[in-house]
Amino acid sequence: MKRVLKALGQTLIQSILLVCTLALISLVGLAVVPTQGAYAGQDKSHAPQEATITEPATSFEDLNPQAGSYDEIVKTAQNPANVEKIYDESLKEYKGEHPQEGIVQKAEELIEKVTGN
Repeated sequence: MKRVLKALGQTLIQSILLVCTLALISLVGLAVVPTQGAYAGQDKSHAPQEATITEPATSFEDLNPQAGSYDEIVKTAQNPANVEKIYDESLKEYKGEHPQEGIVQKAEELIEKVTGN
């Protein structure tokens, strides 16, 4: 009986020593590995610019020169025929700037030819 208890005691002591050794190795590994900063490798010259505060007197056209006047936008939005017409114009302009045709555009053209629209 003494032998069994002595063997169990040695096994228990070895298990505890093994767990403590693994814990110590883990803690040393965490302490040795350096952590990187969140902005590591970023150049300060390429940082995003801060927003500028504009004067209240600045008009909408000055802030967004590509957009038309507010009244024109409202009138266009109120008339569905104008919306479709302007959409078609901007679509033609886009297609003129981007002449590449993909499978989808070719399929659309074939469907238009077949249906006659």
